[in-house]
Amino acid sequence: MRKTIPSPKTKKYKEETIKTNGTQIRVGIWPGDKQTIVCLHGLSGNLYSMKPLAEQLNRLGYKVFSYDLRGRGKSEKPNSGYGFQNHIKDLKGILSHYKIKNPIFFAHSFGCMIALRYAILYPEVAKAMILMDGGGLLSLPKRIQVLKVLKQSFERLDVIYPEVSEYLKLIKNSPLVPRWSKEIEEYFRLELHKTDSGYVCHMPGFVMEEELKEMGGSMNFSNIIKYFFQDPKRVISKIKENKFLEFEKIKSPTLILRATEMNLFPNDDLLPKTSFNTMLKSIPNSQGKEIKTNHYGILFDKIKDRDDTIQNFLQELKKI
Repeated sequence: MRKTIPSPKTKKYKEETIKTNGTQIRVGIWPGDKQTIVCLHGLSGNLYSMKPLAEQLNRLGYKVFSYDLRGRGKSEKPNSGYGFQNHIKDLKGILSHYKIKNPIFFAHSFGCMIALRYAILYPEVAKAMILMDGGGLLSLPKRIQVLKVLKQSFERLDVIYPEVSEYLKLIKNSPLVPRWSKEIEEYFRLELHKTDSGYVCHMPGFVMEEELKEMGGSMNFSNIIKYFFQDPKRVISKIKENKFLEFEKIKSPTLILRATEMNLFPNDDLLPKTSFNTMLKSIPNSQGKEIKTNHYGILFDKIKDRDDTIQNFLQELKKI
């Protein structure tokens, strides 16, 4: 009789909480045998933002990490201590904790800004970067325009929804979400936390305010003026910090994907064509691709052009 050899157990997705830079951070892990990819989500996102694309990459054999930035999801939400320097320290602690060598950073929007700053500060660390619709340097008028787009998403924060369906209806009617899908619905369901009186979005409004304050901005335009009169030197220094990046110091091969469609208003793309071109010109080993979708669509839509571009980029890395 032929002896049956039991098949090895498939390692499944898991989540755990670790402490880094004095803060509890929630981490999601898709085990795999290939190069490790570390995902960095957007300003008001969480680790599930990257889930559909993380699962695609995991099916190709890559080990994928995605985590809730401090103040988001199931990560700790300190009253202060936000801004890029803290996010960089958090990321450094995660790489150290899991002994991740030469990761590929896969980022969207605000996450691109963290990845870029990390690659500039530690140019030998990342094997490569994939940046989706973020990380470009913006003029002051463009920053104000971007804030107008973001303000639409701020409205869901700190609001208690009696039923999940009410929250989903709000999101479904938002022009920021181009096409409704089961992936988008699952993500926004996972955004909610249960409270005694209903459901609330995973990120408190004060976290968003602290993040924007660290960039010289605010959820409310009147606060920008207030912050300036309170401490003009600090506001000016924060604006300067985000006005210039030493892109030329980046050594990692970098793929930049730009969403070409507008979000709410004419010319409100979050990675303008001029910023996109500047990144391609300034980052030594970079390549770019424009994708016909908007800022949320590049993350959630099923887009063959995006997926093929990412897979081809990853294939080329194997030759390096």
